[in-house]
Amino acid sequence: MQAQLTGGRLYEELSIEQGACRIDLAIVSDRLEAYEIKSDLDNFSRLHKQIHAYNRVFDRITLVTGPRYADVAQTLMPSWWGISVVNRKPDGSLALQELRVARDNHAQEALSVAMSLWKDEAASILAVHTGSPPSRRATRSQLQQKLASILCIDALRAFVAQRLLERKTVTKPMPSGQGGGWSHLDASCSGFHYLT
Repeated sequence: MQAQLTGGRLYEELSIEQGACRIDLAIVSDRLEAYEIKSDLDNFSRLHKQIHAYNRVFDRITLVTGPRYADVAQTLMPSWWGISVVNRKPDGSLALQELRVARDNHAQEALSVAMSLWKDEAASILAVHTGSPPSRRATRSQLQQKLASILCIDALRAFVAQRLLERKTVTKPMPSGQGGGWSHLDASCSGFHYLT
């Protein structure tokens, strides 16, 4: 299967819920897609917490793992999560096999989605929807809570995706653990092709 992403943006180690959790890769277009990578050298000790956090934020989620965890992943992951396994071929190259296609998430929570916004982003969205700018004393959390209370999840997700696409800079991620070392922190995905 081939899916094209045009005019989207790829984030590595995107923080969600104000830094409480990070997703390995997020693809932002008109929706929020996530890819969590667990190699055969990783363990699943943090995955229970991560699953719940990712479920609250992303439209679709795919676990990418090695052959060691391929079977257990199909049992552990929510049924709507996609699962892909990376196998090493005899020539040393890698092949990605899609075991299960990701489906739409119906468990998103408005506040968790809103927590992806920076303070100025949340304030500008509130100003448009209320007709006046919010108090300068309002905290980032207060602004996010207000947005979550007045916007439906679809509208909120659209605003978050738009702000993530428009950002000029991203917060530099913390170094990733074992298996890290991506060469890009933020890359444009115009014309990106994801092959499985």
